[in-house]
Amino acid sequence: MAVTKQQFNTLEDLFSYYNKNLFDGILPDTLITLASHKGAAGLFAPARWEGAGIEVHEITINPESIIVSEIDYHQTLVHEMCHLWQHCFGKPSRQCYHNREWANKMEEIGLMPSSTGKPGGNKTGQRMSDYPIEGGIFESCFRKIGALSYARSLRLPLNPNARAFGNSISGSKNGNAGNKSESRSGVKIKYSCACGNNVWGKPGLSISCNYCKENFE
Repeated sequence: MAVTKQQFNTLEDLFSYYNKNLFDGILPDTLITLASHKGAAGLFAPARWEGAGIEVHEITINPESIIVSEIDYHQTLVHEMCHLWQHCFGKPSRQCYHNREWANKMEEIGLMPSSTGKPGGNKTGQRMSDYPIEGGIFESCFRKIGALSYARSLRLPLNPNARAFGNSISGSKNGNAGNKSESRSGVKIKYSCACGNNVWGKPGLSISCNYCKENFE
């Protein structure tokens, strides 16, 4: 199995599907990547790549969002596609700020922007989450995608305890998160999420916030 091809072809297919069904196919070809980013499920980088006289934008999906639930990473992709739409056809505010134009577009395609990820949160702000609008376009498209052959190709098992040499996935500076000496010491550390909630636990935990749906760091 060509794992790399499978993963990235799936992302490209999902981008094309939502571009056609939510944005009338007007979004330009965009590079979709997977990379871990502290405190972010996804990122949009305009004109990240240049060559042959063209600019190519980039959307990055945090792979840790994939293990939460299938709809979460679809939401993340579409959330960043709204940033792409605004960059190409609207008027973005300062870097990373989610303004009213962006929020209106999110609602139009069936995702409700919310600072908490739940009803009642602010619709604009620096750090934003969202949730599907019941009966909205996004929810309808997501339900239909289950019949497509590539719908679940991305769902390879991601090991939340995996470690990378020189760069810990869990964010440990020494690349040895959760080692035995730390686990047995009884020391607890503070974990914080994007919406300001805090929890305390042993080093090396992989946990996420139920409110903003982002990982505690």
